[in-house]
Amino acid sequence: MLTTLSLLFVCLLLLLPFGQCIVCSQCNGWHGYYPDRERVSTCDNLNNACSSTQFCVKIIDPIEENKGYSTFKSDCWYQTQLQVTPHNLTHVENNKCYRYIDNQVPPKQWMYCFCNDRDHCNSANGLKSAFVLTTAISLLYVIF
Repeated sequence: MLTTLSLLFVCLLLLLPFGQCIVCSQCNGWHGYYPDRERVSTCDNLNNACSSTQFCVKIIDPIEENKGYSTFKSDCWYQTQLQVTPHNLTHVENNKCYRYIDNQVPPKQWMYCFCNDRDHCNSANGLKSAFVLTTAISLLYVIF
């Protein structure tokens, strides 16, 4: 009797819907010409992955104007918020990029781009248009 109840309980657990997860790239890569790299980016291997119920994120390192490339890290994001400055917490949205400023002197800025609309949306080519748009708006803001 106990075995039958245990088996029934396990079967019922299997019927419960699991939370939907998105598969994210989990790697380090670059955009543009990266002269020090003769090898293939780890982002080209889709087996480098993680899963999240919230977002995939691409964290773009501080960009130096004299370089023809930018490096980034793709990963899973398990929260719905991002601390964009030491005193500003913001709600994360799909296909949006946020400028993150650290507490160092001089401060460094990273670009955090989020997505959750498809698997591997944070891959090397994913979120490129959102990044380009956010960068263009940031440059216009600095110029004017």
